[in-house]
Amino acid sequence: MTRPPSDATAQERTPTPDERVRRALELLTEAAREYLLRHPQGHMANGPRERLELTVPLPLSADSAADRASVARSAHELQEALAGAVDGLIHHRAAFRPGRVYCLRCESAECEHAELSSPRATFAGYGPSGVPRFVDFAQWLVERRDPRAGDLYQRQSHVIAVPVSGEELLSQLLSVFRDRTAGYRLHGQVSAGFYRVADRRGDGTPIAVTLQVVSSRPQGNRRRYSLNVLALGPEGEPVEHLFDRLGESPWHSEVRWAATVLASIERSVTKKGRQRKTKDAEAKAESRIAGLLDALARRLEKGKRARERRTQHAEERHGQGDRPTRMALADLAQAKDEDILLDTQRRTFVVLGDRGRSHIFNRQGKLVTSIRYSTDAIDRRREKGRWKPLPREEVLALRAMVEGEQAAQGR
Repeated sequence: MTRPPSDATAQERTPTPDERVRRALELLTEAAREYLLRHPQGHMANGPRERLELTVPLPLSADSAADRASVARSAHELQEALAGAVDGLIHHRAAFRPGRVYCLRCESAECEHAELSSPRATFAGYGPSGVPRFVDFAQWLVERRDPRAGDLYQRQSHVIAVPVSGEELLSQLLSVFRDRTAGYRLHGQVSAGFYRVADRRGDGTPIAVTLQVVSSRPQGNRRRYSLNVLALGPEGEPVEHLFDRLGESPWHSEVRWAATVLASIERSVTKKGRQRKTKDAEAKAESRIAGLLDALARRLEKGKRARERRTQHAEERHGQGDRPTRMALADLAQAKDEDILLDTQRRTFVVLGDRGRSHIFNRQGKLVTSIRYSTDAIDRRREKGRWKPLPREEVLALRAMVEGEQAAQGR
């Protein structure tokens, strides 16, 4: 009978090629993490989804002294490439701060000039000295002589979305400040408004949103692209805080689509060795970005009209006594405490009814939507912690908020 190998024999076993490659990648990851932790601005790029792209010079022999010297040189080049890639990622994160514009005068997105001036404001380009300029969206349309400006004040107004090129946004910039844009680039944006968003009293308040395509490319690094969302809530709060309270933003699906297209554009510009090829790829990317901005503007306007049609349809159903709210209230009244959950991602409440009915309420007790999920889908959300049970006191608070909301509306 053959005996299994001893622990010592197992330890002496030669690793397979796959195991050695995996270990090499693990060591490279550890080196990148250590460099990031030592970097004074490493916190800006310390996310689980961050990735670095490296070109590895790999000698195929290490037998002679010359070969070993070649391996040492390659290791040094790889170390420099790793440090440069981390620096490039941090540089991009420093230039791109979500919800803020990069100030060319201060060369920062953290200065006092970088923040939107009001919920109704849109980014109107840089002034001569590189300071961001913000203008009320309605006034901005008037300055552009847009014939739709008056439509903003109609009772049933649609969202107006306008694509703007990067050249127009930089047109007033003096050359001395234009030179500072070598690493950072604003390719263009879409300015849209007005969206009616409820404040804490429930009143609809007009807000504008500016969606910018920006990129950065430090010396020796590839160009990185991002989609920046500039908006403030009705009371000046950051939009991420606002929609934790209200649920999904009205431009959510359009932004997700645009980010997917932009990721494809970034992959097409990844440096492939020769400088001329990189420049050609970036020129093609500019054309694709212009098309992306035009399409994004159309989607924002179309999306608003579609949501209004759905709202009108819901009102018609309510007139017929068939509005989903009635079923949601009935299910909430009959639901056990363990069937009232918190959506940990959207910070909304989920009430489970019969046959997979799921009703989503926001933090003020207003019904957001009703949808059917399969039993498996509900179980997966519970198991992964996406939907978590609410404490007893929060269940009672939700029931009270919903009752108060219905009483306020005279139901």
